[in-house]
Amino acid sequence: MESKTIALVVAFAAVAIVLNAVRIPTIYWSQVFYQFSQIPIIAVFFLFGVRTGVLVGAINWLGAITLFPLGLNGIAAYSMDFISLLLTLLGLYFATRLIAKRTGEGKFSQRKLIVFLTGIGVAFRGSIMPLVDFSVLYHVLLPLFFGVSLPEIVIIGLVPVFVLYNVTTVLYTVPIAFILATKASRYLNIQINLIKQA
Repeated sequence: MESKTIALVVAFAAVAIVLNAVRIPTIYWSQVFYQFSQIPIIAVFFLFGVRTGVLVGAINWLGAITLFPLGLNGIAAYSMDFISLLLTLLGLYFATRLIAKRTGEGKFSQRKLIVFLTGIGVAFRGSIMPLVDFSVLYHVLLPLFFGVSLPEIVIIGLVPVFVLYNVTTVLYTVPIAFILATKASRYLNIQINLIKQA
């Protein structure tokens, strides 16, 4: 990586870490918040590829645990956030592979690209992450670290909420990240090339 790229990646990682402090509570799931820290990470994915996106995500995870410690609750929450980010990036990587294989990036307008990428991201995270929430968060982490064991019927009743949270998160993070990456690529003269992700 050249120094300009490294500086930009560090800047995006720093912004992601700082954005962990911004939390908007959901009205439908207590103690769960919408956050904006994944937006710069997804923008890095669009600009520099999946490896760099995952690296910035890992830096964000470590930075959040270090700078915004919430005890065991924070470790669990930040870890689940990182897993959800990985699922979103996996969906976006799959979408970029489809774009490269089918038609090529040039045949999509920006609006269609955003809709397509968001749709695939929603499909991946919205279908897989609720299963992770159900099995890992409520059957492993809560009982193991906090001694909290909810009745199975309550956890099953929360599954629609898991889906809603994960879908709505992708619906704002991916479009904003794509627009941010597009603006950054123009301003910094960096080519955003989705086909290179494949």
